[in-house]
Amino acid sequence: MIFRILFLALFALPASSIAHQVDTVELEFLQTDGKWKLEGLLDVAYMLPESRGVEAAPPLFRKDVMGAPVAVHRRIAVQAEATMRKLLTLEYNGKKIPWEIRFPNFEKEPLILPPEEGGWALMKVEITTDARPGPGELSASWHDDQESVLIVIIEEGEEIGLFPIASGMSDILLNVEAGEDNRAPSTPTRTRQAVNWISFGFGHVIAHDFFRSIFKFQVPEGLDHLLFILGLFLLVPRWKPLAGQSLLFTLAHSITLTLAIFGVISLPSNLVEILIATSIAWIGIENLIVKKLNPSRLFLIFGFGLLHGLGFAGQLSEKIGDLSGKQLALPLVGFNVGVELAQISVLAIAFLVLWPLRKWTKKVQVYGSAFIALAGLFWMVERIFT
Repeated sequence: MIFRILFLALFALPASSIAHQVDTVELEFLQTDGKWKLEGLLDVAYMLPESRGVEAAPPLFRKDVMGAPVAVHRRIAVQAEATMRKLLTLEYNGKKIPWEIRFPNFEKEPLILPPEEGGWALMKVEITTDARPGPGELSASWHDDQESVLIVIIEEGEEIGLFPIASGMSDILLNVEAGEDNRAPSTPTRTRQAVNWISFGFGHVIAHDFFRSIFKFQVPEGLDHLLFILGLFLLVPRWKPLAGQSLLFTLAHSITLTLAIFGVISLPSNLVEILIATSIAWIGIENLIVKKLNPSRLFLIFGFGLLHGLGFAGQLSEKIGDLSGKQLALPLVGFNVGVELAQISVLAIAFLVLWPLRKWTKKVQVYGSAFIALAGLFWMVERIFT
């Protein structure tokens, strides 16, 4: 019996700055001889504390790691185990269960690492625990200071369930009912999958660590999307036109997200990020020039929504790349619903903030739009030269 679990790291750093780290790790769940086992590949750079998500960290190439001294190999294994023990917790019926970890590549000399297209250093990993007797639930918890997301894929026959688990959250991997001789993976209900994907889409715009990131002087994930929505708000802070603009924006990014996921369209990720920054700057600058909402603004929102959809696809495609056809429907719909709910929440918060400042609405519009324009211009220049 096999089902797969994908560990995907969604870094807050720009993708280009950590391109030397493979942030998708695929593990298989196997049940054999009274054991539960997770096995697959890990990126060596992602496992080491000095390089995990660090923009200035040098790349770790396969040939360099294989040619390093044995002492370096031992250190990598020790550090990788320490990292995995921080990231992953397994529980049965709500109680933590111990697990063993080994790295088969590092148990042999000379060291031979698995090949990878970019030449980065990958390492095999095996995580094993004894299967627990009696009815119960095996769950996985994910804890990552890099704000990665644990994507779980459970295959049972032709049925595939896929759902994300954000850092600090947990979900069920295996459900054992009373009297079962053969323990089978519990395919998550469609409702549970939908809720998780909606939560994931919501968290893309309003990350759960938003304020913590600000206090650490880090750019929160989804800030560019959030500033775009606030740019729409600042031109005409009224619910009726804003609701229509938000829905139009969601419709547009849903179209390109879907087309990109199905491989119909594709643009270089760096170009997409530059264009998204340009859209933010454009909205802020236009707010300082025009005085009312006009039809041309609606065309711009739709066009910029198409760009943002390509940006979403860059992050989402790796997470659902193993799915096809109707299996993609739930993740795509759930993610987009979550994004729309987040946009509405941002607008609601903006109205609450503006209400006590309504005497200074014009100044808030001007200063806020200027800030958004400057942020967009800064990101545009930064992304052009990185």
